[in-house]
Amino acid sequence: MKCKTCGRSWTFAQAVRRSLKITGKKECPYCGSEHYSTKQSHYRFGILAFSALFVFMLLVELFQMRLTSALFFAFFILLMVTIVHPLMIHLTDAD
Repeated sequence: MKCKTCGRSWTFAQAVRRSLKITGKKECPYCGSEHYSTKQSHYRFGILAFSALFVFMLLVELFQMRLTSALFFAFFILLMVTIVHPLMIHLTDAD
């Protein structure tokens, strides 16, 4: 993610921390200006989350996974979604 005010790019760790916030407001770690995710970013994340859930359910049913395997696989998918999500976020100054 890149700040619209100061133009500095955020590190990946900063982007992950900011993307995990439930509120739509994301504060730049360098200049402190507030930014918001675009509607298209929310739409893309919805598609990503739904796709991950669909793949999880399909593979659990297809391979008849046990509970421990399914939980491990769910954790892995959640980790992948958390890693990919900051790469999909685009910021805007308006809410």
